[in-house]
Amino acid sequence: AIAAMAAIAGEFVEMQQLHQLASDAVAQATGAEAGFITASCASAITLAVAATLTGERLLAIERLPDTTGLKREVLVQLGHMVGYGASLEQTIAMTGARVVPVGTVSMARDYQLDQAITESTACAVFVVSHMTVQYAMLSLEQVCRICHAKGVPVIVDAASEYDLRGFLARGADLVVYSGHKFLGGPTSGIVAGSRALVQAAAL
Repeated sequence: AIAAMAAIAGEFVEMQQLHQLASDAVAQATGAEAGFITASCASAITLAVAATLTGERLLAIERLPDTTGLKREVLVQLGHMVGYGASLEQTIAMTGARVVPVGTVSMARDYQLDQAITESTACAVFVVSHMTVQYAMLSLEQVCRICHAKGVPVIVDAASEYDLRGFLARGADLVVYSGHKFLGGPTSGIVAGSRALVQAAAL
């Protein structure tokens, strides 16, 4: 990674072309339809959530964090409301979205998630981390089943994970990773998943 950074440091780069090549590399590594590189995993969360609010509507993107007229509620199990130097809730709220907690800090049930989904729900965020509550929370498969039945996409925050394929295979629409930590690259974030949502995140 250091050698590749040094080799390109003195060159001019056409950023759209670079991002397309990076998308292809992320897709190949993850099995996703497309991918996008961000400045960090925290920014990857913010951009992934923003993508579910706006889609590819350019005026809506330009107006953020004004979410007037947009779906803006983001469902998160209360046991997944972690902090990593900043809080997950703030990272989501920077888009203009509002976090809707699901369940209690010690338990989340399927009906609680199902009945939290409204016409204002933009997405659900599922956190994979040793910092989350490790018992009595809904599994990723349960969250995807409930959300997808109502047309709600699911974003997985897998910042510290190195399983690049498993979460998409289990039903997630977008997965975000840290490009450093276990992957050993420079400070960066990775968004992988559905082509439409990745394109919206890139925009």
